[in-house]
Amino acid sequence: MSLGKNTHFPIKQSWAIVLVAQVLILVGVSCNAQPEMVTQPDTEQSTLAFNSTPTPTSTTSPTPSLEPSPTPEIPQNTQIPTVNILPTQTEENSSSPFVPIIGTADKIAFVNQNEIWIANLDGQALTQLTDDEQPKSSLQWAPDRKGVIYLSGLCINIVDIESNLIAHLACFDQAGRLESFNLSPDGKHAAISLDGQLFVIPFDEDMLSQARSGEDLITMADCETLAPYKHRISMVTVSKARWSTDGNRLAILRQAYDADRHVELIHLIDITRCSDPPPRLDEFPATRFEMDDYDRNPIIQDFAWNGADLFALSSYKRNDGFGDLWIYSTDLHRGFKANPIEGKCCYRDPVFSPDGKYLAFVFQDASLVANGPAVLYYLPYAALESGLAYPPINLPADFFMEPRTKPQPILRSAR
Repeated sequence: MSLGKNTHFPIKQSWAIVLVAQVLILVGVSCNAQPEMVTQPDTEQSTLAFNSTPTPTSTTSPTPSLEPSPTPEIPQNTQIPTVNILPTQTEENSSSPFVPIIGTADKIAFVNQNEIWIANLDGQALTQLTDDEQPKSSLQWAPDRKGVIYLSGLCINIVDIESNLIAHLACFDQAGRLESFNLSPDGKHAAISLDGQLFVIPFDEDMLSQARSGEDLITMADCETLAPYKHRISMVTVSKARWSTDGNRLAILRQAYDADRHVELIHLIDITRCSDPPPRLDEFPATRFEMDDYDRNPIIQDFAWNGADLFALSSYKRNDGFGDLWIYSTDLHRGFKANPIEGKCCYRDPVFSPDGKYLAFVFQDASLVANGPAVLYYLPYAALESGLAYPPINLPADFFMEPRTKPQPILRSAR
């Protein structure tokens, strides 16, 4: 997945080349790959390792162009090939349900009508975990994979996926707002956005449970310039943070001023040493690329990071957060609009798979006269603009009926 400095964007290859590569790979998998079935304890369910990541065929060019290739015009009455990323059960295993593992993920969790649900990546085993009707945000899987951590009001909660029991990790009753909570990949640190300020602290459940305010988080911190995050002497308003895979960098969604106007930007900072200010590695969109309507509405609804060099971010156009889907490479310092579902708007809540090779997102068709239902997609990153039509995750019809729905999907690592 890493993008070299002299390569194309992976999904911007010729449509015809990608299509051929996709078909060859999928045919090869269906004909030659034998699913590996692993029986789970005390159940008849089994796990299928399905690792067919469609990868576009590369071509050698004397002078590679970094410009996105134009989307080809498809003649009328031409049917777009449809590909299902889930394996088809063979006759010998059709009586035993399986849990597909795709992109090294085996479960997806999301919010619907203020409640948390989980399901397999094929939409099976759909289960509701909460029933308190309270708004929830900033979902993530617990390090032990047995619970979903989320924010509700001023509290950081965790719900057990087996017992549905809910516990408080912390409640900041002396704060005005709690916006995000993210654990580092090794589970040793946490990034918390409280009252618009970012605090990076060692993750200690006992100490965190005693915290009630930003002042309490300051006493827990091991780096003064990251609790709260400051740029020299100026406070920085931060609403979200994402960790790199190695835990050495943070990507933050922050407020800034550009040409005397308020905008939202993503900053990439190095936190390997406690310096003032922490080294800034990148900033976008800024001068890196232009987002449609950003001059009029400079808001980034959400962003995802594969933990290395690729970002997916959604703009803000309609229904409290749906917009275009954009891809940005920190290696190339280039970005482009993806909009993988027939080039249509609108998208929200992108998230990369644990291995960075797949991308999940929420889609709502803005071309419909009435506000249509939202659907969840989980696609190979390399196929975002392949021209292939992938089906959404198979949830009940009209599951996300609210026009302003906020599913915020997260993917659980199977490892």
